[in-house]
Amino acid sequence: MASPKKNGSPTEQTAHVVANLKAINREYLREIEQQYCFDQFHHDAITDAELDAKPIILVVGQYSTGKTTFINQIIGQDYVGCHVGPEPTTDRFIACCYGKEKEVIQGNAISVDRDLPYNGLTRFGQGFLNKFSASFTPSEVLKEVNIIDTPGILSGEKQRLNRNYDFASVCRWFAERADMVLLLFDAHKLDISDEFKEIITSLRGLDNKVRCVLNKADQIDSERLVRVYGALLFNIGKILQTPEVVRVFIGSFWDQPLQHEDHKVIFEKDQRHLMEEIKLLPHDAASRKVDEMVKRVRLVKVQACILGHMRGKMPYLWGAESRKQWMIEHLQEIFDEVAKKYGLSKGDFPKVEEFAACLKVFDFRRLPPLQYEALETLQKLLDQKIPAALKPETKVADAPEQQKESPPKPVVQEQSMINIVGGAVLAVALICVFVLGVLLYLEHPLVEDLSAMLGDLAQKVQAAAPSKGAKADGPSSTVETPDESQEWTREVI
Repeated sequence: MASPKKNGSPTEQTAHVVANLKAINREYLREIEQQYCFDQFHHDAITDAELDAKPIILVVGQYSTGKTTFINQIIGQDYVGCHVGPEPTTDRFIACCYGKEKEVIQGNAISVDRDLPYNGLTRFGQGFLNKFSASFTPSEVLKEVNIIDTPGILSGEKQRLNRNYDFASVCRWFAERADMVLLLFDAHKLDISDEFKEIITSLRGLDNKVRCVLNKADQIDSERLVRVYGALLFNIGKILQTPEVVRVFIGSFWDQPLQHEDHKVIFEKDQRHLMEEIKLLPHDAASRKVDEMVKRVRLVKVQACILGHMRGKMPYLWGAESRKQWMIEHLQEIFDEVAKKYGLSKGDFPKVEEFAACLKVFDFRRLPPLQYEALETLQKLLDQKIPAALKPETKVADAPEQQKESPPKPVVQEQSMINIVGGAVLAVALICVFVLGVLLYLEHPLVEDLSAMLGDLAQKVQAAAPSKGAKADGPSSTVETPDESQEWTREVI
């Protein structure tokens, strides 16, 4: 995605882009997302507060890797409510935000504040909100970014079972909205627990945001540090399944003297590079927000095509449950059909397993018909509206229409009205058959009169047909007069 032209300050550029993205979301995207039940399969609707939010840094790691101390080093002071110790001390999600006065606000109050980008966290319930809070600290770094501190991940199953919320899903929620995800590792205990592996796996598709920090690296010598560094790169690449190498920052982020001075140059260099990346986040915020909006629009388009295609495969009257089960079991085939039919990239499709899990609890009676107008609107957002959002002094509403010839429109066979009419005719026919069957079973007099009338009609037709045929045989046949023809017609009727 191209970056906006450097006219004006980064703050002005970002504000302009955000204003346009708000208009796109409010005037076009939100209605289509509601129509195709997007929030039940993917994300909640984007709020203005989320678009207005400062860049977010998510810090995740196992217990005792120094996450809280690392954050304090980044912001230059201890944030309000932090606890540091050798045992697992942070048992809650804490949003570190800027505030002129030091204070802590609990999760329930934060989740209903429309000025903060955390309204969507209500979906995780009271169990999570009781373990979430925001810490406001007067730090210069926090004027530009928000940092999310997370609970330390233990290696056993006890902590996972004791949680009253889905830890991995919460981490994924924050990661999708974050501008940078920092995975912290302890240099002298690099083992990755099952839960930490699950969280890293959930970051697939977001690997462009992921950075690793090899903390407490001064506690091992140079030879071991090289081996640990290589092992970390191998393990992360294997879990994320990405060919690119994840950036790893090496250091000891605390205020204690180093145990190995020969590491000092490397540590200072990596710490400087990390701080430079963090400082650049506000400058690149506009481009990242546009990039996320493009991904979302493409995903909404895929969602509309999938549900519309599945609706076309549903039976008219009965067998809906068995057809639903069949489509869930053959979801990959459905995806392939949709991609081919509507010319969609398979890279834009959701994971089959996750989409199938959502379909199992989805009411197939609510499957919406595919509306070409919706697809046309989404394509217009991708081709015209969103690119116009990056241009200085251009409002989305004033974005000019493309003058060049538009690409060929995808063929969308809209059969919802045909299906409705066909279903209605079939239903009426079945009702008539049912009523006739009931009358026959009850030996209703109307059935006897109808049978007698049909019998008389058949006899008259058989009697009239030969005489009519005889008159037509040979040239000597007597020609019927109009009065005779009309009389014969009345008798048959």
